[in-house]
Amino acid sequence: MRRRVVHDPETAAATSSSSDFGESDEPAMPQKPPQPEKKPNSDLLMRTIFTFVMVGIFLITQYVGQTLGIVLVVFCQILMFREVMRINRKRNMENELPGFYTLPWYMFVVCNGFTVIQALRMPLARTWPWIDDWLKHSTFIAFCLYMLGFMAFVLSLKPIKLLDTLGSKLKRRGGNNQTVQKQPKQKFFRYQFNQFGWLHMGLLAFSVMSSFFFSTMLEGMIWFTVPISCVVHNDSWAFACGRLFGSVPLIPTLSPKKTWEGFLGAWFFTTLWAFWFSDFLSKQKRFICPKMHFLSPIECEASETFIAQPYDVPYFLEFALGQIVMIKPVQLHSIAFAAFASLGAPFGGFFASGLKRAFNLKDFGDLIPGHGGMIDRMDCQVLMALFVYVYVSNFVSDHGGICAASSVVTLCFTRMEPRQKIELFNALGQQLKDSGVKMVNGMAVLE
Repeated sequence: MRRRVVHDPETAAATSSSSDFGESDEPAMPQKPPQPEKKPNSDLLMRTIFTFVMVGIFLITQYVGQTLGIVLVVFCQILMFREVMRINRKRNMENELPGFYTLPWYMFVVCNGFTVIQALRMPLARTWPWIDDWLKHSTFIAFCLYMLGFMAFVLSLKPIKLLDTLGSKLKRRGGNNQTVQKQPKQKFFRYQFNQFGWLHMGLLAFSVMSSFFFSTMLEGMIWFTVPISCVVHNDSWAFACGRLFGSVPLIPTLSPKKTWEGFLGAWFFTTLWAFWFSDFLSKQKRFICPKMHFLSPIECEASETFIAQPYDVPYFLEFALGQIVMIKPVQLHSIAFAAFASLGAPFGGFFASGLKRAFNLKDFGDLIPGHGGMIDRMDCQVLMALFVYVYVSNFVSDHGGICAASSVVTLCFTRMEPRQKIELFNALGQQLKDSGVKMVNGMAVLE
């Protein structure tokens, strides 16, 4: 039986950094006694238990609504950033740079805080109007804070005691001190710039992209729940179909266990799930109503997106379905979500697999027993978040699916000068008159 090896990114990074300089100043750690091998059944049991735990947390989030969903996404962002920054970290090098470890977290707070505020700006301003004076300058504030972090990084690029220590050690061994002093400095600066680039990759891939969950969540929880469930179902069906029918490898260099049969079979079953699940959720207001105020209950009238509409059936299917079928537009949108969850989002997982192979990792962490780290569970979801945001912005919000335009106009109206308000009022009055609207007892009604 092969022995399961768990790779610790920080330990591996520290080992590789010691080899870069020839010798480590840290005392050798005593080797741990060999651990007993874990049985496959115990791994499967832990994976099953924590799968139900994650499903339970997800269901509670759906019941509570957008506020808890926002908190959950931010928590996942923090854990994903922590895991990605651990991969290439070298402790013995950072110990010689005071504050260098805190710099990535400072940049994360700035970047993530900016994206969260931008996504939640509308409901924040409607809930607490006084905060809008600060929010309208959020871009400038975020830029200034980022520049502080950038300047702090540049100022950290300086020689350190570690170079002199290593130079003196190698000089005592008979080496050339001038050569020794130059080479470690280049390696140290290279590490700092590598970490700076690694920091921005982590911010883009896991912080910025996952922040699109906030925007779609505010449009209605259905645009958050259905896409996430599609990714989860696709992963489950790909495993089941691959085990039952799989024979042709999909991408053997990255995921040897993935097969074409599992890939295509998961697409079919995920589409069926999305079509039914979107219809089920569209009957509940807590899922279809947008969140425009944090302290007010969710209440709205169902838009046309959630009301069944007649659609013509292709002639070759008329024998089974008839000439016309009644389908809710949200069900057609869910088919697009299922398609991307099956054909596009898995490449986020393939990317993560390639990254793990590049650094000889089994998992990104051990936060979730049986599953690995947070990135191992969210690698496909971050791509899904970006797709749903782009799709909803192009094909739902602009086509009457979710109309928050009145809220936007109201907020803009409150910021106008009195003269601008009068001009807008007169222009709207003329537009209403031309549209056949008349005023009755101070209320606008259709003629």
